[in-house]
Amino acid sequence: MKSLSRLLTKERILWLESHTKEEALRAMVENISQTAGLSPIEDIYKAILDREKLLSTGFGLGLAIPHAKLPGIKDFAVGLGIHRRGLEYESLDDKPVHILVMIVGPNSHQEEYLQVLSRVTSFLKDNRENLLNFKDSEEIYQLTLDY
Repeated sequence: MKSLSRLLTKERILWLESHTKEEALRAMVENISQTAGLSPIEDIYKAILDREKLLSTGFGLGLAIPHAKLPGIKDFAVGLGIHRRGLEYESLDDKPVHILVMIVGPNSHQEEYLQVLSRVTSFLKDNRENLLNFKDSEEIYQLTLDY
């Protein structure tokens, strides 16, 4: 299993200014697609939105983990978005989301997916408070080296 720092590169850490959940998700999909060489963007975006229709990935505490598994994708890629003002996200606690971690990966690797999700969850649990205070991606990236 690759470390979180191998899955979440500095280029995939974004400061979001989006006005809607859909705009934020699109910005993250476009970034992760371009930096990880994943395509087609529209298929990934549709898969992310379809997953959100099942149940919001905003699970509370200002956090969301939008995710999708698709055929044709060979490896996992992770992106992180910070929205300082907070986004209306239909979260389970009905509070705005400030930190989004997007996971995109192959649809045939369920065990590895659960490992990635576990690392992301641990990272967020340990660093949620600090993430909103950082001003550049290097500071955040350094935190991922331990996960």
